[in-house]
Amino acid sequence: MDIRVFIKRIAVVVPVIVAVIIVIFLVRSRKGPEKLPISEEARHVRVIKVTPVDIIPRAVGYGHVEPGRTWQAVAEVSGKIVDVSLLLEKGEIVKAGTVLMKIDPTPYQLAIAQSESNIESIKAQLEELDTVERNQKSLLEIEEKTLGLSRKELERKEQLLKRKIISESDYEKEQAAYYLQLTKVQNLRNALNLVPANRKALTANLAMNQVNLETAKLNLEYTTIRVPFNCRITEIKVEKSQFVQKGQVLAGADGTDVAEIEAQLSIDKMINLLKSIGKTTSFARLDFKTLQDIFQLTARVRLKIGDLEAEWDARFVRADATIDPQTRTVGIIVAVDNPYDKIQIGVRPPLVRNMFCEVELKGRPLPRKIIIPRSALHEGQVYTADPDNRLVRNKVVIDFAQTDFYAVKDGLSEGQWLIVSDLAPAIDGMLLKPVEDKALSQHLILQASGTETIK
Repeated sequence: MDIRVFIKRIAVVVPVIVAVIIVIFLVRSRKGPEKLPISEEARHVRVIKVTPVDIIPRAVGYGHVEPGRTWQAVAEVSGKIVDVSLLLEKGEIVKAGTVLMKIDPTPYQLAIAQSESNIESIKAQLEELDTVERNQKSLLEIEEKTLGLSRKELERKEQLLKRKIISESDYEKEQAAYYLQLTKVQNLRNALNLVPANRKALTANLAMNQVNLETAKLNLEYTTIRVPFNCRITEIKVEKSQFVQKGQVLAGADGTDVAEIEAQLSIDKMINLLKSIGKTTSFARLDFKTLQDIFQLTARVRLKIGDLEAEWDARFVRADATIDPQTRTVGIIVAVDNPYDKIQIGVRPPLVRNMFCEVELKGRPLPRKIIIPRSALHEGQVYTADPDNRLVRNKVVIDFAQTDFYAVKDGLSEGQWLIVSDLAPAIDGMLLKPVEDKALSQHLILQASGTETIK
């Protein structure tokens, strides 16, 4: 064999053999796996202490401002506008009793004079009728006495005629005189019988003219258009010297003494308020007229426009009798008294028509309720830390939800530590390193007590 070929083969085989020897040496000389002590790492979690608190049931809705009262100046008589107040301007605030405009009173002053004249005339006729009645009664008394004498004379001559002392013609003359006197008496009686009817007609005419007089006086009063209550002018539809017809709208105004807001609340929010009654109540059968007395509701109105936030104390007034079939909400009406007296320039504006406001209603306190943050609920369960700082799953029953928390009916006890961190994964028995979140606890207490505004 060629020496060079042999050397080449040796050069290939020797490194392979050396490598195999090194591997065998390393395998034989290596140590087994090192055994380390078992250790468990604790997870940092935020916790709060489960503490019963008194909850103020609250519900928030939104609606537009409407005036508690509105007024339309409607002409109750026809005529020409002869005077217009300088206060009759759109947006002007006027006080009750202020005269805004006047309609020409002349026709109604003449009507009063005419009615008064007619009344005096009828009274004179009644006095004349009384005098005539007295005179006729006196005359009738005289004529009746004369009739009696004439009857006696007729009877005497009738006896003389039977004895042939007088002629038949003398008797007939006496008879004619008797009937003539009887006619006079009857005419007087007929005249007296007509007196009550004439008096009744005159009395009725007098009453009619008195009514006309009162109507004319009312019409004269209607010629002056006065504001019935404190209000703000919203529309003007007439000008001076314009002729207006009875029933024509002259101006409009919104009352300033009360502002009302009808806020729409969902049924579930209303049910939260109903819980404060302390007994089972059928929402469908609830008498809204007694809602204030039953639930002792208080209200707060808020206006948010840009950086401006203003608030007013309000009172519950009434509720809509029906539920909106589309939104399934209930209309709750609250009122702010004298909003124009509470104006603060740059801080609190007046509550005017169509302002969009937030309305918060509060009910009576629900004592000693356990509350948890909404984020602490995981598919019907909450996580707590036991005395050994181990995670425990608790199944809870929710009573109701409000703002940022749930009220728990069952499943938690006072003094437990509730985990409020978002654990993933959450394993039963896992070691925890709890840190109390005092800020969250304070936030929940403020939310429950109703002192913190609902966001």
